[in-house]
Amino acid sequence: MARDQWTIAPLVLATGVVERSLTVFHRDYGVKKEGPVVAWLVENGDRKILVDTGIFGPSDTSNQLGFFAHSEQEMEAQLNRFNTSPGEISLVINTHLHSDHCGGNGYFSRARLIAQKREMDYAKHPLPVSKPEYEVEVRESDFELLDGDAEILPGIKVILTPGHTPGGQAVLVQTAAGLYVIAGDTVPHFENMEVPADEPFWPTGLYIDLRELYESLHRLKSLGVLSSPAMTCWC
Repeated sequence: MARDQWTIAPLVLATGVVERSLTVFHRDYGVKKEGPVVAWLVENGDRKILVDTGIFGPSDTSNQLGFFAHSEQEMEAQLNRFNTSPGEISLVINTHLHSDHCGGNGYFSRARLIAQKREMDYAKHPLPVSKPEYEVEVRESDFELLDGDAEILPGIKVILTPGHTPGGQAVLVQTAAGLYVIAGDTVPHFENMEVPADEPFWPTGLYIDLRELYESLHRLKSLGVLSSPAMTCWC
């Protein structure tokens, strides 16, 4: 396999029940749907990285934000499906620092952690309405903080996609099948972007800046690539 071609596999790390209007703005108020919290294992030979780490860390035993995990959804069990373990993960890219995307970072004490500086700045001092999503311990000193777009490794890039959070980022992954985007909660459901050509996007209902969110959706669409939503079963 070429060094700039990677494979992508989902890790299902928890289950939750949310109102559909939180993932598809202003649609189906009161309709609750069950779906997974997903991280992504990205591999190229011996190099193994994760995009996001789910909501539960090594010592978590109770429900958080309405999410729960079965034994087969624990981090070690999910990695074992792909013949790997936390100690073999050398890099973690957090699309943003909400607890359901970085809560499992504690499994990866040897890994290089990557987030956006804008996101870390906000996570340290969120607006009151955002505090529940950021109730997870993140230490700035543990992270390599980026200021916008960057190439991380051959075949792996990140681009800044604010809106859902101030410093959200999407991960661009070159595979044998073409370029994929792991969009995080900028695109929690395919329905957010799969609209007729003459209609606007239908964004997530959870956002900090709606204008920036629309701009991020347009940017992702302009790439002409295949997107992998953060939670593929919120439907």
